[in-house]
Amino acid sequence: MLYTITNQGLSNGRPVSIGANTISILNRATHIFTLANFTTQTSPAYSDPEGDALSYVKILTLPPAGTLKLSGVAVQLNDLIISANISAGNFTYEANDVSPAYSSFFKFDIADVGSQSLSGLNTGIMTMSVASAVNAAPTCVGNNIISKAYGQNHVFSMADFTTNTTPAYSDPESDDPYALKVLTLPANGTLNFNGSAVVVNQEILATEVNSGLLIYVPNAAVTDAQSLSFTFAVSDVGSKIFVSSCP
Repeated sequence: MLYTITNQGLSNGRPVSIGANTISILNRATHIFTLANFTTQTSPAYSDPEGDALSYVKILTLPPAGTLKLSGVAVQLNDLIISANISAGNFTYEANDVSPAYSSFFKFDIADVGSQSLSGLNTGIMTMSVASAVNAAPTCVGNNIISKAYGQNHVFSMADFTTNTTPAYSDPESDDPYALKVLTLPANGTLNFNGSAVVVNQEILATEVNSGLLIYVPNAAVTDAQSLSFTFAVSDVGSKIFVSSCP
């Protein structure tokens, strides 16, 4: 009599543990996911019977706020994000452009490189904790050139420092200008504010400039044509941070 024993061999097992993770993100910021975000940083941590690495992540739900993107394209439900794309920094979350802090999440599953099978667990949850928005400083404060006849005063308005500059004043939140700071003074003539000479680093409210209180008075003793300059910075009503240039 002959007995035949067939050994089926050991099959590669699917992941046995995937967990939850919470990532803190600044408002309006983009988070670039890493493999660690889905494995070693989760609770419980990712685990596989053979110690196989992550092969791909399957997106089971989409975040109710903010956007998941793969190489700049919005991720769809049930999309598979391969580990190579995560390692390359192609998988991202873009936070909403809103002021209050908020929390958003998506559910995921993981397959390992050995079995190429999803764990089938429902414990993979990625939460994005987005901070409240911080009002940003102006992004651009440009230059201006004003031509005047000999001996003629110039009464400034805030347009001279914002909309009439090249490039024009700009702010991320479209905040109006709040104040002007005089950083340096012209070599000839006098900058006067409300009848008194302006000093370096003096701050003047935009409303005061628009009231005609900031005036350039040329030096009458200088009769030759000349080009004079002074430097300045502008702050916005939201952040009140002074900026004196453009990127």
